[in-house]
Amino acid sequence: MENTPSFVVIYGRRRVGKTRLLVEFSRGKKVFFRTFMEGTKESQVKSLAGELADFFNDEVFLSFSDWYPLFKYLSGKINEKTLLVFDEFTYAVKSDKGILSTLQRAWDHELSNKPVMLVLSGSLMGMMEDEVLSHSSPLYGRRTAGFRLRPLRLFPSLRFFKDFTEGLKFYMLLGGIPAYLIIASRYKTVGEFVEGEFLTPEGYFYDEPYIVLSELRELKTYFSILSAMATGRRKPSVIASSVGLEGRRIYPYLETLIRLGFVERELPVVGKERRGLYKISDPMLMSWFSLVYPNRTRIELGTMTLDEVGETLQKIFSFRFEEVSREFLIELNRTGKLPFRFTKIGRWWYKGEEIDAVALNEKEKEVLFVEVKWEDLSEGEGRGILRDLERKAELVGLKGWEKSYGLIGKRVEGKGELRDEGWLVWDLKDFKRFGK
Repeated sequence: MENTPSFVVIYGRRRVGKTRLLVEFSRGKKVFFRTFMEGTKESQVKSLAGELADFFNDEVFLSFSDWYPLFKYLSGKINEKTLLVFDEFTYAVKSDKGILSTLQRAWDHELSNKPVMLVLSGSLMGMMEDEVLSHSSPLYGRRTAGFRLRPLRLFPSLRFFKDFTEGLKFYMLLGGIPAYLIIASRYKTVGEFVEGEFLTPEGYFYDEPYIVLSELRELKTYFSILSAMATGRRKPSVIASSVGLEGRRIYPYLETLIRLGFVERELPVVGKERRGLYKISDPMLMSWFSLVYPNRTRIELGTMTLDEVGETLQKIFSFRFEEVSREFLIELNRTGKLPFRFTKIGRWWYKGEEIDAVALNEKEKEVLFVEVKWEDLSEGEGRGILRDLERKAELVGLKGWEKSYGLIGKRVEGKGELRDEGWLVWDLKDFKRFGK
């Protein structure tokens, strides 16, 4: 940390690891670390003043009852490189939006002249974007650095687990949230984990969406929307109908969920379709709305068994394995282990036909079509899938392009023979080998 003053903003969804990152960054530095919680403005100011009094061993801090004189006096105490961390800053904003203009004033006139790094972090994504980062925020233009902390990707997540295949299943259920992966790593099997953490009222994940989605108003409506998506309803009109909303009224809800990173709008990677489909992009929410939400009464009664959600688990794995396989292809692309470098990847669908992954280099007119199956496949089954993939690829309409065809499965017998025939074939052994 240099003497040049800096103003850093870090944000990301709950449990993604912001506080842990800041704690690690703080090591070996002179740091004042304050984590805000729910409270009134008066209690927030009083609590912050008390912590500053302890940190600087100066009881004058206790005499302040408003933000600006407190920040002004704080600035006068900084004479050497100091890190100021205001963790979960959005709770201070919730208690009093006036802290934004007050902090802006303190930064402009006092703190920016000091050898200080000020870090604001927050988990209430909407509030961070609207109140701290937006053009209309008093703090706009002050930050010298900032980023949105995102979940871990596939292979870093798998390092939490000793068993590769079980680790992959955990990742498909939970995504790359470190706090979730740490809890999952205590279990030997996914079955034990689901039974202990999803299907019991005392489980860690039993009420987790209520915490993750707590900043949303009309929570019942959002839950109904996410539940509809988890059961395969992906068109806006169908989602709206299942929730009981008029068609166009669904879009503000969908846009909010997209902005917060919980839902994704998907368009075919090739074609003129612009209406799009919507899906849950947060793996934990997908798992919860599939496993817990429709079964809460029986879970509360203690009569829900793991066997009864076995088929649902397989549906989750099948759905998520497509997404994980696209991550795998992106890693292969990054390391130059594909026939060409693609610049775009996604799904394709049209009139009941679908291809799980289509990767394109539009400049060179090269394309890779890949089918994904969460199954153990024989050589004959694999060949049949690849030949049908060739048929579907013709429907995409990329005439004159150089085409390649691939298959990803849990286990593919005879993949060497299929490769000798010119197909690209991978299974979990290739995932494991690549991840080492």
